[in-house]
Amino acid sequence: MAYVDARCPLRPGDMCSLCVPGATGPADCPTVAEVMRDPALRERLAELRREAVVG
Repeated sequence: MAYVDARCPLRPGDMCSLCVPGATGPADCPTVAEVMRDPALRERLAELRREAVVG
């Protein structure tokens, strides 16, 4: 298994765990790409990030 030292953009605070077969990190993760393409999902992700910062 490859080692990736990157944060998952979909799970605030978590490292990329290469949870999607074939992905080598967040840059080529199809799940991340799908969220970033969808305006509603992107807005929900922004909400989750804000909540993570507030804690």
